[in-house]
Amino acid sequence: MTRTEPVDGAPWRNRASIAVPLQHPHRQDLLHEQWQRRFGHLAHVRQLRLPADRTAGMHRTRVERRLVGDVAVSRQFSDPIAGVSGHGDADGRADLVAVHIIRSGSLYIENTARRADLGPGTLCIRDLHSRWRFAYTAPTDSRVLLLPRAALLGQLHRTRLPALTVAPATAPESRLLLAHLDTAWALSEHLGPAGTHAAGAALSLLLTGLIDTHAPTAAPAHATAPAPEQTLRAAATAYADRRLRDPGLTPAAIARALHVSVRTLHRAFADGESVMAYVRRRRLEGARRELDHPGGAYTVADVASRWQFADPSHFRRAYRNTYGQPPRRP
Repeated sequence: MTRTEPVDGAPWRNRASIAVPLQHPHRQDLLHEQWQRRFGHLAHVRQLRLPADRTAGMHRTRVERRLVGDVAVSRQFSDPIAGVSGHGDADGRADLVAVHIIRSGSLYIENTARRADLGPGTLCIRDLHSRWRFAYTAPTDSRVLLLPRAALLGQLHRTRLPALTVAPATAPESRLLLAHLDTAWALSEHLGPAGTHAAGAALSLLLTGLIDTHAPTAAPAHATAPAPEQTLRAAATAYADRRLRDPGLTPAAIARALHVSVRTLHRAFADGESVMAYVRRRRLEGARRELDHPGGAYTVADVASRWQFADPSHFRRAYRNTYGQPPRRP
């Protein structure tokens, strides 16, 4: 079942995009016109402006949006842009909570008491009852959730929400939320009313777990979220973990997926094992799990190949050096 009205009452648009020529003499007016026509349902966003130092090429924003119960879930891509969001409009449209999951790029947010620079692998929960200044400072791919504040307040049994909660996407509570979010997104257009409501209620409940666990570590005034190198490393390891058996998993491929340079990626791993040392270690761990599984169908050579060790002798040597014994079936 596909619903036709989002929670804020605006006309439903499953996919929308804008494209503004940066050299246009009235580009700010063109941006506002296109935004209102395409993204009028995002009523909490206003005072948009394009970066003054970008005057060539196009600005593009793309949004694909679905409803999961009372939660509006979007996949968003935006070139650099700045604006204001929140601050309790008289019609109640900003009486919402926004959740941003940054997959690549960067998001800067600030109100009178909090400031954070969010990079890849970061999740944040913002109470839009506050007025926030924001800026995407690089081409940014993110997942965004909008839901009524009341949905979280009822679960948290409190009268106020923290203005800002920041957590790494690798935290257990974040991973549980993201796994449910991926499933809910995939099934949202096929669920009936009861299933859709339950999926949205589960998202709200998982968000309350994140707030209860991570709100005490939210960034104080004029402090930042975890260092960009930490968030980039977390995003890179999460990306690698999903693709360990991919023969094309290289530093260049990881950097390309996260929209950073290879040099920047290597710098994020400079204080520990290198990015490919991490990949090799995780591949060895995967191979060991397969070999330790009783009755497995794969030979040692098969397991080596599955985990991208092209040379069986190299695999045996690396395995022995790591675990103190040669690879074998139990």
